[in-house]
Amino acid sequence: MEYNKPIPLIDNDSSKYWESAKNNKLMLQRTKNSKEYFLYSKQLINNIDESDSEWVEVSGEGKIYSFTIVYAPAGPAFKDETPYIVASIELTEGARIISNIIDTDPNNISIGKKVKVVYEKQSEDLTIPKFVIDE
Repeated sequence: MEYNKPIPLIDNDSSKYWESAKNNKLMLQRTKNSKEYFLYSKQLINNIDESDSEWVEVSGEGKIYSFTIVYAPAGPAFKDETPYIVASIELTEGARIISNIIDTDPNNISIGKKVKVVYEKQSEDLTIPKFVIDE
């Protein structure tokens, strides 16, 4: 299986997220004290240290917080996929994640619509969590 698109940077902050995706699990970090969920960059959360965060599996369910329909591809590797949907998904647990919404007509998208995670295996080393409408 050949994957010809840009590959996400998998570093110490994100490796657990990507490893879990390969096993069809959506994992986010959560602060132990306030129970606030966030997507793998502790740099975006105020006053958190390594000892106050833990990785937890989340439901993968949520709703569309915001979205855009992309007609001009973000590079040659995406030209055959236009139009495609990039959305900010507000997960049931409260965190937001940016991803694609797939397998739907872009005209079927609206803010507040329920979605659920699916996993697209791109290669042996990369599975990308994406979302579909949950009807």
